[in-house]
Amino acid sequence: MSPKILVVEAHPDDAEWYCGGTLAKLAREGAEITFVICTRGEKGSYDPLTDPDELERARVREQEAARQLLGVREIVYLGVPDGELQPTLELRKRLALLYRKYQPDILLTFDPWKRDELHPDHRACGVVALDARIAAKMPLYYARAENSNAWATPELWLFNTDAPNHFVDVTDFIETRVAALKLHASQSVGDVQNIAHVLATARADGEKIGVEYAEAFHRILIEGSIARAR
Repeated sequence: MSPKILVVEAHPDDAEWYCGGTLAKLAREGAEITFVICTRGEKGSYDPLTDPDELERARVREQEAARQLLGVREIVYLGVPDGELQPTLELRKRLALLYRKYQPDILLTFDPWKRDELHPDHRACGVVALDARIAAKMPLYYARAENSNAWATPELWLFNTDAPNHFVDVTDFIETRVAALKLHASQSVGDVQNIAHVLATARADGEKIGVEYAEAFHRILIEGSIARAR
């Protein structure tokens, strides 16, 4: 049976930047992947003359093209204003109900405990995504809401981590990751310098498991009420 995977990210392009090769590989293997993107990235420009509405439309178009390239099934936008993402109770509820709806086998999101993570949206995304997992599994949370059946996601993969314990060989998918990044033309992620950084990081992670390119995660498996990393 194909695994169901939910990726909770702060902005369009986050997943491609941190784990695009892994997602392309999982999709090729038959996984059903859904992106949950908290913002539309409408403030993601260093040009003060940029129109946020136009940038938002561009980023949604770019993300749709990248979705198709990677093989992701669906995108859900939560519409939080860019730069204002907070781990609120309301956002926790929205995510928890999505977990119950999609019933993922694996949840991918930011590692909220990474040292020196300076982007507040990234930190907040990881916190609220993991907090929502607890809420989703407890039947008395949101008992009267639609999608009220509890769901406990059994496996977490945290990307952008400084405590990796799980590596995915993406040698055959690194070109797909790079191509997906280049589709985000409104951003700098597809620039030569940034692509070089992506390749260098993936190459260094690949050396740790004896392959050409890899992507790193902090993986947590939950068995009953006990969580353990592996």
